[in-house]
Amino acid sequence: MDSMSHKNRETGIVLSSKILLARNLSDLPFPNKLNYIRGRDHGKKIYNALKNELIDEELMLYEIWNTKEEFGKEYLEKDLISEELLKNSDKGSFILNKEETLSIMINEKDHINLQCIREGLNLEEAFEKATNIDDKIEKNFDYAFDEKLGYLTTSPENIGTGMKASVILHLPALTMSEEIKNISKNLSKIGMNIKGIYLDGAKVYGNLYRIVNKVSLGLTEEDIISRLKTEVLNIIAEENKFREILINKCRYELEDKVYRAYGTLKCAILLDSKETIELLSNVRLGAELSFIDINESKLDELLILTSNSSLQNYLGRYLDAKEIKYERAKLVKEILTWGKDWRFQ
Repeated sequence: MDSMSHKNRETGIVLSSKILLARNLSDLPFPNKLNYIRGRDHGKKIYNALKNELIDEELMLYEIWNTKEEFGKEYLEKDLISEELLKNSDKGSFILNKEETLSIMINEKDHINLQCIREGLNLEEAFEKATNIDDKIEKNFDYAFDEKLGYLTTSPENIGTGMKASVILHLPALTMSEEIKNISKNLSKIGMNIKGIYLDGAKVYGNLYRIVNKVSLGLTEEDIISRLKTEVLNIIAEENKFREILINKCRYELEDKVYRAYGTLKCAILLDSKETIELLSNVRLGAELSFIDINESKLDELLILTSNSSLQNYLGRYLDAKEIKYERAKLVKEILTWGKDWRFQ
């Protein structure tokens, strides 16, 4: 197959881009020293200020102390909140927009963790949106800021811009070739991290990785984005190079792997979570290589929806170990076979 005939050669490998801005208020102790009464009040004040400032956004405030455990886990699995926020359940809350492209965690490690997410390789667009919202918050609150150090945060590595830029990539060829280990070493040397999204102990499964900057002090936001984007494009080029090698050496075996995964997802009676993630990765690779015609965004939605917490929240009931495998397989089959849109059920 001609190398240019694979669709989305540069950005199809990238699932999403995220910008996170960590901010603290000058008149409050850090969250670990903040009592729950002031902490809860702080969340409500930020929410009310943003409702007035962002009139075009449909915002919701979720207070961890008022939600069920499975609800919090679902948004953790969606990568919209963190484990640290859930630990601070007596004063932690989060604000979401309807599209779930904006998530603002209140009283995690810092008073405010503002996250903007975009599909594909769109760091600049995510940064523009995050900066716009950050400015609106700063109109109403006084940030803890030092002229020399920049934004003051609980973690020393976030001092400066207070920004984390990250990208999630699908890297099956680099994983199969074990080249991912060299990439991890090289990124570490230049102040970046690569970590698997799904881990079984120390072993990555599902071939999904997040690349993020480790340091923000001494760099501008534009520097961080530019450096990360350069490395992401280099990794995409490497992934495509190793995909070409796989296609040239074992195309039939690769196609067989893709179609077996697709057949299992459409026909299985029971599916566990790990197996589903690995099968979806194989089908996604087939879609990225144009072996199979399927909407990649449908596969991304399935990754989220078939997690244990999301599935139970979607069905509105607790599921035991066998039921959850059965309901997962049933839902995957419905979405892949008939294109059922779960969001409007």
